[in-house]
This record gives sequence, structure tokens and C-alpha cells, in this order.
Amino acid sequence: MGAVAVPAPLGLRCAALRRAARQLGWRVRTLAYARERLVVVLVQDVREAPAAFADALENDFLSAGAEMHQRMAADGDAETLRALGPAPVERQTQAFLQAARLAMKEDSDAWL
Repeated sequence: MGAVAVPAPLGLRCAALRRAARQLGWRVRTLAYARERLVVVLVQDVREAPAAFADALENDFLSAGAEMHQRMAADGDAETLRALGPAPVERQTQAFLQAARLAMKEDSDAWL
């Protein structure tokens, strides 16, 4: 797949997030999508997982799928959603979020 031209401000955001991830030792791939009032940047860690963690990662993957199904089935049922607790997005790696905030602070022009 060839490189796709990315609008400059979006490219700067991707670069800042890649830098934050590299500071944590991650190998990452970034995907970006932008429209008039929406910007989405996905940062994916693409490192190979050590074999010792294969079972735990498989269980986590299956658990995430089951949780997604539960959340979709509970749409509109506030009590059930509350019982499920925070969504996976809300449980992101705090170290990455801190590194991303630092990258944003260091290069604030990229976030305008």
C-alpha cells in the first residue's frame, strides 16, 4: 500500500503521537482520518508479543470481543452499562497518555 498525502496539521498530530509512542519503546503504525469537524488518529503498537504472553493476549482479545458484544446489547440501558464499568478506551495505557500530553505540550502548534 502506497503512502497517502495527509493534510499538514493532521500529519503533525500523527508525528507527535508516534514520537510519544517511541519514547515508550513502541513500534507503531498510525492511521488518520479527517473531515470538516472530526479528526481521528489511531496509534497501533505493532511489536511482536513475547510467547510467554500469548495466552494472556488471546484471552484479552476474546474478553474484549465479549465486552463489546455486551455493551452493544446494553445500548440504551444505563444501569447495565454502569455495571460494566469504564469502556476499554477509558482504560488506555496511562503511560501513553502522559507521553502524548507531553508531546502535545512540546509541539503545541501541531494541535491548533
